Amino acid sequence: MPWYAALGAALLLGGVPAPSAAQVIVRSNLAQESTTAPGSTYTRAIVLYNEGDSSRTAEVSLRDYTFSADGTTRYDDPGALARSNAPWIDYGGSTVTLPPEQEVEVTYQVDVPAQVDGEPPTGTYWSIILVEPLNQPQGTAAQGLAVQQVRRYGIQVATHIRETGTPDLSLLSTDLSLLSTDLQQANGGAVLSLSVENTGTRGVSPAARVELYDASGALVLTQDASRKRIYPGTSVRYRLDLAEADAGTYQALLVVQADAGRPIGRQFTVEL
Repeated sequence: MPWYAALGAALLLGGVPAPSAAQVIVRSNLAQESTTAPGSTYTRAIVLYNEGDSSRTAEVSLRDYTFSADGTTRYDDPGALARSNAPWIDYGGSTVTLPPEQEVEVTYQVDVPAQVDGEPPTGTYWSIILVEPLNQPQGTAAQGLAVQQVRRYGIQVATHIRETGTPDLSLLSTDLSLLSTDLQQANGGAVLSLSVENTGTRGVSPAARVELYDASGALVLTQDASRKRIYPGTSVRYRLDLAEADAGTYQALLVVQADAGRPIGRQFTVEL
């Protein structure tokens, strides 16, 4: 949650792929985090670029954003979530015109309140700014009709209140399954899937690791998963590839750890 959403798909009739068309893209980070104090104000910028040879228009909107380990993603009205910072954000107009082959910065200002519901804000607050091109050119196919794929970008805007809040990670589930992946070229491989939730008040980006030990206690495999951002009340799924281990029974040590908060540690038996 790594993190833009490429929403929509190319509709192809006649079996001929649509040619690629130049589009509006986002060149800045898709997750913008800031650590600040209650009552402060800060500004950030989103850099848009028009790849095409004619002017394009993009729509900019603000939504609340939440996600869960089961793949569910929600874009709610701004301010709907208890930890939304959408009411603090002023991003100017809702549309941006980009000259051909030019960059345009969309600057937004975040006014952090001194109090939220009568108390100083603590922990992490966030929302998402969506950027969607409005007048993208449509590709044409040699046979039939083709509709050009359009990307909609989501830029996560997170405000961490300085030295406040605590993450609290919990393991929702683990599952050992056999999957076919592109890397394994359709050969079934064992994958350890785990779902992790943050029930605390501060967002973190934990890393996950699993170690496999054989009957003699020797370490035979270590696998790491990339860090994933988990805001308060959200959950993510990690997948750890165990395909390199030979068939057998192992003791597995699982650790999920962030830079702050208590790590998760689990030990269990794995049969491959």
